[in-house]
Amino acid sequence: MKEVNMSEHFQPSEFESKDGQPSPWPEVVDPGLYFLLEEIRADFGEPIYINSGYRSPEHNRKIGGAPNSFHVKGQAADIRPTRYRDPDKWNKALGRLKIIANRRCTGGVGFYPTFVHVDLGPHRRWNGK
Repeated sequence: MKEVNMSEHFQPSEFESKDGQPSPWPEVVDPGLYFLLEEIRADFGEPIYINSGYRSPEHNRKIGGAPNSFHVKGQAADIRPTRYRDPDKWNKALGRLKIIANRRCTGGVGFYPTFVHVDLGPHRRWNGK
């Protein structure tokens, strides 16, 4: 079955729950998340990898996700740079991605050592472990 293009650079399969459970969204995640990630990618100027998009409630519990996670609502993504093997270049790219996400996302942005969380919830910022 051919996948529907929800955006220029991101496919629904990138956002599927790791346990294979179906999402409540026909597009796997809220269409607004595709729009936000396209804006972030345009500013970043290079591909972005989706570590985690939609999570079924069961998968979210299994990995220790927040009980009211926007991942379960199909309104969050954990993202990271894709292109760098050199650790210094990768860390610089991640730093740039964090700045861009902070500027572009009006919802939640979490800053972690290896990725950035963005969501469509209320405005808030935090540092994760």
